[in-house]
Amino acid sequence: MKKLTTALLPLALIVTSFGAHAATSDGKSYAVSAGWAHIMPQGTKQGVNSSSQVTNSSVYNNFNSAAGFELDNADTAEFKLDYLVNDNVTVGLILGVPPKVDIQGKGQLLGGALNLDSFSKVGDVKVYSPVLTGKYTFGNINNKFRPYVGAGFMYASFRDFKLNPEVSSRLSATAASSIRNVDIDDTVAPVAFIGADYNITSNWFATASVSYVHLSTHANLDVVNNASNVTVVQGSSKIEINPIVTYLGLGYRF
Repeated sequence: MKKLTTALLPLALIVTSFGAHAATSDGKSYAVSAGWAHIMPQGTKQGVNSSSQVTNSSVYNNFNSAAGFELDNADTAEFKLDYLVNDNVTVGLILGVPPKVDIQGKGQLLGGALNLDSFSKVGDVKVYSPVLTGKYTFGNINNKFRPYVGAGFMYASFRDFKLNPEVSSRLSATAASSIRNVDIDDTVAPVAFIGADYNITSNWFATASVSYVHLSTHANLDVVNNASNVTVVQGSSKIEINPIVTYLGLGYRF
């Protein structure tokens, strides 16, 4: 939450500083839009690191660095609020309904006792990802078609992780263990995008964009022996996401 507050502060200061002067040549100060976003992660597995408390077990001492995790494509509803500084410059906030994203496992862990490729997914997680933006829109405010470019940064928070029950069952059967305490770090990432508005009327417009987010995070987990309830392995992995996001929406200026 502290990271999110820090991320939102610059936007609040910008809006406050321009508040007394905000005006486009047609007198509008705000624009809102709603639409559909398609999220396409481009990252690949980054390996798994581990520290084991067991020194005499080929199972617990063989986390495979060639293994890792990747995220599937996802779709969600997205909402944008823009503050029109002038005819060409805009600052904004993007919010989306948090999508539930499937996490794919790649490779083998625990000396082959856990083949991640054999599962449809290893789990899923909800991603909360508000984005602060600044953009420049080309052309005259009365033009029908107005392309734009922009950049900003995203605060990504990964919550409500759920492990695939099939993974738990397999690990219990082959290594008498279970995965617990899965934690995926929150992170801040830069965003760049291009797009265009098509003005249907002086107030209503259609909008489309393509964004790239340079996004990665880290996941941590414990492997716990079921009989002793002792943590035998502490594992961690970088998760590279780097999504391309397409957006199509309908907006209103006022």
